Amino acid sequence: MRLFVATELDEPFRERLVELQDALRRVEPDISYTRPENLHLTLKFIGDFEEAKAPELCNSLNEVLKVGEFNMKLTGLDFLPETGLIRIIGASVDGGGKLQVLQRMIEVTCARFGVPIENRGYRPHITLARARRPLPRSAKSRFLSSASVTPVESLVESFVLMQSKLSNKGSEYTPLHHVDL
Repeated sequence: MRLFVATELDEPFRERLVELQDALRRVEPDISYTRPENLHLTLKFIGDFEEAKAPELCNSLNEVLKVGEFNMKLTGLDFLPETGLIRIIGASVDGGGKLQVLQRMIEVTCARFGVPIENRGYRPHITLARARRPLPRSAKSRFLSSASVTPVESLVESFVLMQSKLSNKGSEYTPLHHVDL
């Protein structure tokens, strides 16, 4: 099974992201936009995971340090990777120190199950679109001039272990386990 850990988004935050996607779509309609119901903040991509070990992973995630709820703010657009051709357009978010601590604790918990620790620093973003063919870095200015980022906040009270199933209609996400903060 293919898994990841994420925070879900409340409706006002999701609506603001969809507005951003609409503005980006007017600039570049030929990239793959994340379906609104699939918008989330990834805390840890696990990838393929042995189904028999999933209950043990859920129990371990229950033990992650309870950082308490926190506000997550939309702060702008992000273009990944950091240099070279653009493959992903995301919404950058800030959850302060609590988000950073939570992500690190989840990273360490997953490592106990053989999931490699990410060697890059955590860069919190919500994927809005993926370029089927990478875009030149110069496209960044077109996106920034067409999509104004209106601030919005979301209260993060939990995180979720999600299963991702790939199909010809795109990814389908199923929540497997919620953990309150």
